[in-house]
Amino acid sequence: MLDYERDGVALSPGVVGVDILEKLAEEFDEAGVRVGARPFALSPVIRQLVMPEGILTRKAKEWACADARPVRVLAFDKRPEANWHLPWHQDRVIAVKRRIDLADYGNWTVKNGQPHVEAPARLLETMFNLRLHIDDCDAENGALKVIRGSHRLGRLSDAQVREAAARGPAMICAAPAGGILAMKALTLHASDASKSPRRRRVLHVDYCFGKLPDGLDWALDV
Repeated sequence: MLDYERDGVALSPGVVGVDILEKLAEEFDEAGVRVGARPFALSPVIRQLVMPEGILTRKAKEWACADARPVRVLAFDKRPEANWHLPWHQDRVIAVKRRIDLADYGNWTVKNGQPHVEAPARLLETMFNLRLHIDDCDAENGALKVIRGSHRLGRLSDAQVREAAARGPAMICAAPAGGILAMKALTLHASDASKSPRRRRVLHVDYCFGKLPDGLDWALDV
């Protein structure tokens, strides 16, 4: 049994019903989601899920034991014609409205027209993500892999990430359609390319119960 605080990851199956999953799948297809998309202009179903009383945000508050707000939305659709593997890493990047150079915030990039920056450990320790699975997900179609408890190692360098991943052991986070996987931002994770013709569609929402320094604003408005 996974323990969110101890392991940095937890699974809650059967949270979202088939009707919502079908609507969300339609929105994925309409948006042409492939490797990844950052729909800051939220679609109707995604907005419904991440509103303060939405299913995802209610679950986020349960896991965080605090008021957590959504701060970034990603959508992934792993399929035979759009397949990839993800190396071991921590989620260290946040999306903001505009670039402001501040101490401890660096390695600025622009993704889909939105400024992104690597955040310091003190903020990342207050961040986590919820991954809503539209399809059944397992080792064959590229489920997420994690190193349990690795969030307690703090913010790691790339070399330290490789060392920690080599020590392992890795756990595959299989999840049923409608299930939600919660993961702390500093948990080491990766995924293999899919070996199956089945799609692996995931709605990924970053949450935070910390605050940005004066001058920085989250890119996502709900």
